[in-house]
Amino acid sequence: MSTTDRTTGPQAPKARSDRYPPPTEATATTSPARRGPARGAAEAPPVRPPAAVGWAYAMVIVATTAAIASNVFEIRHQIETNAAGAATTGDLALTTAFCALFGFFAEMLRAGRQWGRVLLTIFTSLGLLFTGLGLAQLGGRPLVGPLQASLAVASLIPSVIGLVLLYVPSVNRWMATVRTGSRTISPRMRKAVLTVHVAVSVGWLGLVTGMFAMSVAGATTHDAAQQAAMYRTMSLLDEIFLGMTSMFALISGIVVSAGTKWSLLRRTWVATKFFLTMCVMVLGFSVIHPLILKANTLVDEGAPVRGGELDDVGWMMSGAALVALLSLILMTAVSTYKPWGLTRWGRAAAGTRTRPVRSPVPEGQS
Repeated sequence: MSTTDRTTGPQAPKARSDRYPPPTEATATTSPARRGPARGAAEAPPVRPPAAVGWAYAMVIVATTAAIASNVFEIRHQIETNAAGAATTGDLALTTAFCALFGFFAEMLRAGRQWGRVLLTIFTSLGLLFTGLGLAQLGGRPLVGPLQASLAVASLIPSVIGLVLLYVPSVNRWMATVRTGSRTISPRMRKAVLTVHVAVSVGWLGLVTGMFAMSVAGATTHDAAQQAAMYRTMSLLDEIFLGMTSMFALISGIVVSAGTKWSLLRRTWVATKFFLTMCVMVLGFSVIHPLILKANTLVDEGAPVRGGELDDVGWMMSGAALVALLSLILMTAVSTYKPWGLTRWGRAAAGTRTRPVRSPVPEGQS
């Protein structure tokens, strides 16, 4: 039997050229991993980002600059009025960190990183929330004076415009095109960010545990000196460490989820941790921090240890700290067991990836 007979018999596999047809001109320049659905030449999206990305980038920079200026004026006011202390140090560190982080996220947006857009969206939304609370004189850091209020409004308006521009159709199409090969961070960066996330989260849990213990001690003691020491220590930890640890736990958690295979909203356990983290942060900002300030004010005024307003404030602070502690323990358990499966967005994405591709019908068969 000739070579031709052996390769064309009924049991012989098809030649490689038959199973893998040669690439066409439209597919030869793109690797399969980066090639999306077949598109015509006229439908190919532009390589350069649309103009809306540039405008969104500019709005983010303007809003961030206004917010930083507001914080700088607040720090200067504290120094001029001799009110500078631990809180001033914490504010300065957070201002520096936010300046660097927002610039980094904005650059990742211009590079087409989906997780950069996600982080910008989340932290811009948090900025809108906290600025709104400050304008309403709610929470631990109300805005004081017309200058700070004007700067807050100056940051709110471009923030809203930037958020809208991040999700206009042209940006969505561009992100869908470029994010396939750049939606995840590198393995080396993932390990570094994961290390930071675990370390900061452990520190956050330890801080909240200690503050819960001190709040219970202050609410149950009959010794005025011990109560004052507990509340002043809580104020010190809150002003210097608590805000920074919670914020960097959120930042690192979002990077290690949105920038990896887990994604941010495609798995129920990741989404649960994300929303619980923001809830604990809002609880600390709008409830625990004002209660700590109120307790220290009452201590300085010589309020009675038991049976008065200080007693009520102490028990409310203990209850809020217990809620925060239980939430952090729940997040730790969720990270360990990873329960509940995919969310609605995760199921939709999985269905898109696993959708069967119809094989072409060989010639001569119906």
